[in-house]
Amino acid sequence: MGSSYIRNLKKIAISFFIVSSTLSFVSASSPPPSESPSAESDLICHTDNPADCYPKLFSATKEFQVVHDDQDLPPGLHVQLDVQTGKKQAKLYDPKEENPALKGLPVDRSIVIVDPEQVEDDKPRIPSGAPAYDPIGIVKAPKEKNEGFAQTLGIVKKYAKKYSDAGDYSGQSDELDGALDDLLDLSYDMYYGLQIAEDADVLHGLFCLATNVATSHPDKPVGTRPDFLSAQILASSIRNNKPALQAVEKSWDVVTNKQCVSASTTTLSLATSFFNNLAPLSTPGSANEGEDLYRTRLALIPLEPLLKSPKIKTRFMEADGMSHLLEIMLREDGIWQEQKPKVARIVSDTFLDEEFGATLGVWPTAAKATEDSVCAKGGKESREEGCWEYHLGIISQQPSDAEWSQPLLDMLKKRRAEIPKPGRDEL
Repeated sequence: MGSSYIRNLKKIAISFFIVSSTLSFVSASSPPPSESPSAESDLICHTDNPADCYPKLFSATKEFQVVHDDQDLPPGLHVQLDVQTGKKQAKLYDPKEENPALKGLPVDRSIVIVDPEQVEDDKPRIPSGAPAYDPIGIVKAPKEKNEGFAQTLGIVKKYAKKYSDAGDYSGQSDELDGALDDLLDLSYDMYYGLQIAEDADVLHGLFCLATNVATSHPDKPVGTRPDFLSAQILASSIRNNKPALQAVEKSWDVVTNKQCVSASTTTLSLATSFFNNLAPLSTPGSANEGEDLYRTRLALIPLEPLLKSPKIKTRFMEADGMSHLLEIMLREDGIWQEQKPKVARIVSDTFLDEEFGATLGVWPTAAKATEDSVCAKGGKESREEGCWEYHLGIISQQPSDAEWSQPLLDMLKKRRAEIPKPGRDEL
């Protein structure tokens, strides 16, 4: 039969009504019988004892009786099914009998016929004026709100505005440290994460604290430093929290085009400072390389969830962010070794591996890699997109780096090969 015949088949929806864990329905395929059907039918016997036998065709009465799984039910019966135990009972249907629990429900019919002309291409008809479908829905507030949340936000904003250069509040940051500690605990909750993300002043303060790295309290454990806590709060607020990420995306330009209150004379915007912190700036083996590494480490913490936003991803690439990530992987110093697999995962999950949420087609953009001779010269050109294969090929030859670099290289080659090539090769 042709497809037109199949499309004209009528769609049948069967409605069941569950009440008090019992499924109660009436077969409507024929009018209710006035008496039980004939009991003259084959018997079903599972044992040698005749007393255990029962007819294959169920014989109904005015009272509910247990229906065996292998019995046939005649039409027109009132049937109940206990959805917890699976026990089924049936009796003769009495139209005068009313079940209070089913009052107001359409129990007179169990089959609804839908006119196929009302269905176009098997797509549901959306009523005019219906709201747009939202797979996330509204983030509901907890039944018991945290009473100190608003006060915590106020403390963070106060200190972040006045002392966004972390060294400035040395010796007077106990209040801020406590507030950041509390805010980190709350930020993992979807509701409070959204509240943080929707407050532009809090976002600006947290980015300032995470970007202006502390240097005045090196003896303080890393996990308790305000810059580290701020980076963690930013990440946990938006990770697996799409409404919060959308809120950050909405205010990104306004928040990050500002500068931070700082003792330094820099005139860079917050966004530029944040992305620049990814690039290792120190000379390998120099005394300030540890601080350089710490600054990069902080920037990587919120970067991964931030790049799930198409807008922020674009801003990152415009700020030469991919080149900064490559620089991290090219550092030969052992202290950078822990950060390299993290960078590889960020690149893979953001641009290359669709199974982990990557948006394909954003990067790489060129259909062919740059010539090895160009990449080997060094300088800025050697960190361009087309040189990634060259560098990863060298890195993957090191046993300590092969585990993370080889899969990244293979995936990059695969994605680049999928890019349509121009009509003719460039001369």
